[in-house]
Amino acid sequence: MEKSLKSIANELLTLEVNTILKENTTGAKMPINKRLALRDIIERYRKTLIEYGICEKAKGTPPAIDASGKEKFLLRFEGAGEYSYYEVKRAAQEGKRYYESLLPKMQTEEQSESLKERIQMLYRIERQSANFIGMFKMQRTKLAIETKQGQRGYDDEFHDGGAGQYERYPSQMGSHKWNNDILLREMNEVEELDLGTEQITQIRKAWELGTQQVLLQTVVQIDGDVTSYLTPKFVKLPPELRNMVMNFHQNSTNEATGHWSSFFKVLTDLTGKAFSSIFGNNKTTES
Repeated sequence: MEKSLKSIANELLTLEVNTILKENTTGAKMPINKRLALRDIIERYRKTLIEYGICEKAKGTPPAIDASGKEKFLLRFEGAGEYSYYEVKRAAQEGKRYYESLLPKMQTEEQSESLKERIQMLYRIERQSANFIGMFKMQRTKLAIETKQGQRGYDDEFHDGGAGQYERYPSQMGSHKWNNDILLREMNEVEELDLGTEQITQIRKAWELGTQQVLLQTVVQIDGDVTSYLTPKFVKLPPELRNMVMNFHQNSTNEATGHWSSFFKVLTDLTGKAFSSIFGNNKTTES
């Protein structure tokens, strides 16, 4: 119980409120099956990388040539596990290096800002992919897969299945106990990943943010420190729209802070000293 309380406490130390510019919102909730949520996330990353002209999905033939005269990065995985996220991370790094080399050649501020926005998005894809790679590595350790070799679902090695240079890699069902490099239909057939609270929170945050543009961000710390971030895109909005977005963000921050404070108080009342002691000497003021 102490471990669970500590995990919850760590999540309550910081409140983060993002106002996101999102087109064609559906209002859909994150899938209950976290395998599917991880697939949603990586598919958005793949879509963005392809739209940026950085890569393309493998289809058995050599990839097209990109704007720099090189073959595009080839996406050969179809799953959403350690190997797939590593592939996406590498593609984002390649794209980032290419766009950074173009920055000095931009002739207008508008062109530079557009390029910088893409670079920032690639940073996000790289960073989130690295986080998920780390999550799957933790799964390897938690399940002690090195001691379970030969058992179904615990393979610790990648199997290419004899795929050719330009072909897609096969499903890695041999490692599904700790990994998620499997096909969509298989994600619905095998058991859920055994994830902790922190890992589920990590997935939720990445799923909600996706590849959307953040206009405003406010971060509130438990000790009262508040940091707000304004993006160039927000600053350049027409005054009327900018005021509307600012008011919306302020209302969201106020409401979130209220819920945060109430939730914190309820947990403290329910668990008493066991919860409060986790924060050591930190003091909170009730209103």
